[in-house]
Amino acid sequence: MEPRIGQRPFPPRGHFWPSHWTVKTKLVVTACIPLLVLVPIVAMLVWSAGQAAYTKILISKVRSDLVLAQQEFTDVQESKSLALKSWSESAYLRNLLNQRGGKLNNKDLQAQAERLGFAYLRLISPTGMVVNSFPPRLPYMLDSEVQKSVKFRESGSYTVLLSNKELMDISPDLASRAVQAIIPTSNASPSPKSTENRGLVVQVLQPVFNNGNMLGYLEGGLLLNGNLGLVDEINNLIYSPNTLLEGSIGTTTIFLEDVRVATTVRRDGELRALGTRVSDVVRQSVLGRGEVWLERAFVVNDWYVAAYAPLLSPEGARIGMFYVGFLEAPYANIKTQLLILFLLAVGAAMVLGAMMVVRLTSGIFYPLRRMNYIMSLQERGDTAARVGDLRREDEFADLANHFDALLDQLDARRSELLGLNEQLDERVRQRTADLQAANQKLHQAVEQLLASEKLAALGQLTAGIAHEFNNPLAIMMGHLDLIRITLNDPESLKTVRLLDEQVHRMRNIVQKLLQFCRPDEYASYTEEINVNEIIQDSILFVRNEIDMARAQLKFDFSAQQTVQFSKTELQQVMVNLLINATHALEGQFDAQFAALNEGPTISIKTADVRLSDGQPAVQILVQNNGEAIPSDRLQLIFKMFYTSKQAGRGTGLGLPVSRMLVQRYGGDLWATSPVLPEVEPQFGACFEIVLRCKARPSADILKETGQQLLLIEKQLSEGN
Repeated sequence: MEPRIGQRPFPPRGHFWPSHWTVKTKLVVTACIPLLVLVPIVAMLVWSAGQAAYTKILISKVRSDLVLAQQEFTDVQESKSLALKSWSESAYLRNLLNQRGGKLNNKDLQAQAERLGFAYLRLISPTGMVVNSFPPRLPYMLDSEVQKSVKFRESGSYTVLLSNKELMDISPDLASRAVQAIIPTSNASPSPKSTENRGLVVQVLQPVFNNGNMLGYLEGGLLLNGNLGLVDEINNLIYSPNTLLEGSIGTTTIFLEDVRVATTVRRDGELRALGTRVSDVVRQSVLGRGEVWLERAFVVNDWYVAAYAPLLSPEGARIGMFYVGFLEAPYANIKTQLLILFLLAVGAAMVLGAMMVVRLTSGIFYPLRRMNYIMSLQERGDTAARVGDLRREDEFADLANHFDALLDQLDARRSELLGLNEQLDERVRQRTADLQAANQKLHQAVEQLLASEKLAALGQLTAGIAHEFNNPLAIMMGHLDLIRITLNDPESLKTVRLLDEQVHRMRNIVQKLLQFCRPDEYASYTEEINVNEIIQDSILFVRNEIDMARAQLKFDFSAQQTVQFSKTELQQVMVNLLINATHALEGQFDAQFAALNEGPTISIKTADVRLSDGQPAVQILVQNNGEAIPSDRLQLIFKMFYTSKQAGRGTGLGLPVSRMLVQRYGGDLWATSPVLPEVEPQFGACFEIVLRCKARPSADILKETGQQLLLIEKQLSEGN
């Protein structure tokens, strides 16, 4: 039926399923929808009910703790009241009054106050005069408001809030004990007060009679400010050992309005949280509306399951709060663990149900999977693979039979193409053989080229050795002739010394060449050495050349660390660099020296540095203010046999061998020139050496480098 005008066309069947989904996937998802939707909903309802029950249990627990704490606090008040009443009605007091003509003194009140545990005790006449008191005070008249409040009350115990003036009237010491600094507390309402000087007092009032005549009222007081013994006693009664989960702690607090004046709550480790204030939301509920708070609350620095109840004055005013509570974290951890176990159980049930659905649907769709498998075998070349008899009679079995018939027809067509394919394969094999032969020839040509390069390098080394031997031999022969002629001349000793130097030079040439070619065979013993000392020793070897160049030396030995290096090899490196520096200073470079306002100078600096891998090292800078090294020559000075010196003065081996010696232990040597490129004319060169404090042999470095190259090659091959 065609849709009417204005209606949207009907969507095709399967519109709500992704097009790439298989029939099996759709069936499995359809079967799993109730499992994946209903089970989480039921689980959420069960968990919510359990959560509510769990919360009720905690609230019930803290409510019973509050009732027990309030009862204990009331018992303390009543015990004080009964004790004072017993003394006021005792025969001892009557006899004492008879002996003293119906009067008491301050010492009598002191003895009873100390015995009954009162902070103060005073006798008030019916007219409002304080006749006797402890702590001792001269008789004084109570304020009219105080008189009214005392006369209004019946005998018994009350919790009252006394001003600082009232406390001072009783005792200055009592007033000072009540003062409490207010500490800024998170979540508390802003307050302009920095101290609280009022006192929260448990007052016990009892009339005193003598021979039927009323002498007045006995008023005893127990100061709650700072009364840690009382809150500890109540807390130990409510939260005795093993009443809470491990890790949780019970706390008790007495508030003066919203300030903690007696508490077991701790802050900053061991300090009691005296002077801290209750959170604003609790204050508004308990002090503002007079409600009892029974839920979690933020207490000083953590969350507690808390109960707060207002403390009322005899007139019914809310003058403070009574609090009990215990740390919530252990209970929250238990709840979290239960949630994890619950989620795991629900998840396991869902997974198990899904597995059962998948198992059942797999049996239904076995013929389709079988046909898909046969198709993959056909793609891999198994042309004889067939679905075969499925031993079932349904639509999928008929489809499998038709599928086998199509495969038989395709097999017949494939046989016709085999003949043509064999001819084509033969041509491909012939072309492949030709390519392999050409590749083999190319490989042989590369090997021959490499061999030629090695022979050329060896010939160059041999020519260099022969050339360097000729000059020293010629000098030796010439000076031997001089020795023969001037044998008795004192200058002959100088000539002999020059001859020795040239012989030594020949030996060094051979030694350096061999060191460069076979460095591992000439590796010296390494030791912990001080580079500053080695530099000073090396200067002794080249002092004559430095003097001849009329150069001055500047030192800046800032390095403090030692390095692992061969002492003789480091001396060899430094001697090479110093000799090169003196050669660079020979001649006249007036422009350079004028720019620096100094003559020929060689500067040597050492410093402690750190390499890019974080390892400690020592840096050595050898700098001269001679002629700059051209940029084209700067790239060649570390190559074997390259030298810019006059014939007979340089071999071209000093710098390459020096760099090889430094790199053998994990360091490096390089040069920069000119020293000050922004100054004209340009001049100077600086050779920088970096030596590791802990040597790394070059063999290890090469091994690591080879491993890294192999890894990079492997990654590139995998990426391709």
